[in-house]
Amino acid sequence: MEIRVRQQKGMAILEVEGELDFSNVDQLQQEIQRRPEEVVEIDLQGLRFIDSSGVGMLLSQARHFFSQGRTLKIVNIPDLIREDLEVIGFFQVLEVLKTNPNA
Repeated sequence: MEIRVRQQKGMAILEVEGELDFSNVDQLQQEIQRRPEEVVEIDLQGLRFIDSSGVGMLLSQARHFFSQGRTLKIVNIPDLIREDLEVIGFFQVLEVLKTNPNA
């Protein structure tokens, strides 16, 4: 997995390429956690695969951001990955976290 970091209008954009799985999930988590910006955007356009550890980490980080009054955006999700995330309820959990970060 490769992570490129860009700054745009006071927001950090993390572009993720490759595969996000148990072998490298800590790398992305650390990069997300070290960002001080109020808004951090995770661009998954180049993502080819994500396993349950990657999904769980993104939800955990979203919960952490929302509890701090910050925003973690997850954008440009490839269609095949989006379909899998819809099946497991990923987007419903994100909606709950936005309204109740302590859920």
